[in-house]
Amino acid sequence: MRYSRTEISQGRAAQIAGLNRKEFLEALAREKVDVFVVDFDDLKRELERA
Repeated sequence: MRYSRTEISQGRAAQIAGLNRKEFLEALAREKVDVFVVDFDDLKRELERA
């Protein structure tokens, strides 16, 4: 939950869950949790800089 709210990194979330990062990503996929959180305002700013 803290990972999905972007409070902690994938690595830290995996560590808390007692999993390695690969296992954590697989668990997210099984639970249908987005692996990558995109801030569309940040994305827009990045695209405008290009």
